[in-house]
Amino acid sequence: MRPFLLLSLVPILFGTQAASAQDASFYHCDNRPVRVAIGSMPLKDALAAFTKATHCPVSLDTRKVGDMPAGDVTTTVTKGRFPPARTLRLMLRNTPFKSRPIKGGFSITQ
Repeated sequence: MRPFLLLSLVPILFGTQAASAQDASFYHCDNRPVRVAIGSMPLKDALAAFTKATHCPVSLDTRKVGDMPAGDVTTTVTKGRFPPARTLRLMLRNTPFKSRPIKGGFSITQ
């Protein structure tokens, strides 16, 4: 009974968009170019915009980011038609972070 209750509260606690973003059918990351227009913004917001545009999940590897305040990092404006890997590299080009492909998406490291 409790697991059902907990799962049923996810849309209420986090909103329907967050719940749908967790749905595996949302993610279908492939290497085809995608048109993006992602402005300069905090890393967290930029990664959310990247995932929305490309359907590629991104994880922030805290073991490899260390004490870097990821919330204070601002990404670079990225506009055009690029494969997801290049889009992420362009977004991170003026930051101390790097991206690397992992199964089904990307990981951000320092």
